[in-house]
Amino acid sequence: MSNKPTASAEPGAQALQEQPRSLMRRAEYGAVITAVVFVMAMAGAGIWFGLEEVWHRMLTLSPMALAGLLGLSLVNYLMRAWRWYIYSQHLDIQVSRRRTGLYYFAGFAMTTTPGKLGEALRLWFLERCHGYRYERTAPLLLGDRMGDAVAIVLLCLAGISAFGAVYVTGTLVAAGVLGVALLMLLRPHVPLRVVLVVYGLVGRWPRLFGAARGVVRKTSRLLDPKIFALTTVMGVFGWLCEAFALHWLLIDLGADITLQQSVFVFAFAMLVGAVSMLPGGLGGTEATMFALLTLLHVPADTALAATLIIRLTTLWFAVGLGFVALPAAFRLARQPAVERMAAEAIR
Repeated sequence: MSNKPTASAEPGAQALQEQPRSLMRRAEYGAVITAVVFVMAMAGAGIWFGLEEVWHRMLTLSPMALAGLLGLSLVNYLMRAWRWYIYSQHLDIQVSRRRTGLYYFAGFAMTTTPGKLGEALRLWFLERCHGYRYERTAPLLLGDRMGDAVAIVLLCLAGISAFGAVYVTGTLVAAGVLGVALLMLLRPHVPLRVVLVVYGLVGRWPRLFGAARGVVRKTSRLLDPKIFALTTVMGVFGWLCEAFALHWLLIDLGADITLQQSVFVFAFAMLVGAVSMLPGGLGGTEATMFALLTLLHVPADTALAATLIIRLTTLWFAVGLGFVALPAAFRLARQPAVERMAAEAIR
């Protein structure tokens, strides 16, 4: 019997090879474009506030402090990947810790897409490598966003007294919106009813609306008191590590600032970046962080240097780790189904 693939199999095999390459190219283009915009914006700000002074401030950062900043960011990534694993186990999505971590870190390569929507690549890996349909895994992505939002808002509330009424109002509005969303998921009959009403108005795509109802039900399961409490603590701890990294950085650069102020500056800047829906929060996060630091009487060159460094050691460090993990995840996705199942069974 001939071992040559049939003509019908060749196009499928070729498509299987091309799909990861296409996704990789899109991730690369997105990251490069966003990086260029980031560098140009920071360079423009540096020229405006004194490029030489900003560069001098950046060079004063000690190697130990830089290693510490990266280490704290890594702790945040690991906590969030662990949270994703807990969510997946609670939803009966049986994937090993190693694979879960690999897919989660690979998703960081897509962080610079608008609203981080590209991080849904993690769901593609679960579907391609393990056969889990998107309507079953979508609650993982929603839960991940929900967990980050809860953690960031809680950190904002913890540091809210360090700033004026404008920021108090913004934080309380965000907390109120988040609270309403959580209550709706806690009592899912309301969003389920909304889905039915919309379907009644549209009158088409019954499978899509049926899948949407299933996603709502499964996402509400992530609000189980024990799961929600555990993952909230994990999220707060992870994001607090990055907020503390900003504080450490500012102190190392000679700024006079309290930990509470640093936590609020970091958390509120992340909140603004998330609301902006821009790739990686680019622009909104940096501008907010710089503005808040200068309001605290941090010199402009120090504030700009701190903003640049913390974004390099958080956002861009994550993107870099994502591109390191992405080829390995794509290699697994290109394996035949039988080989993937055997490899997963060994793990």
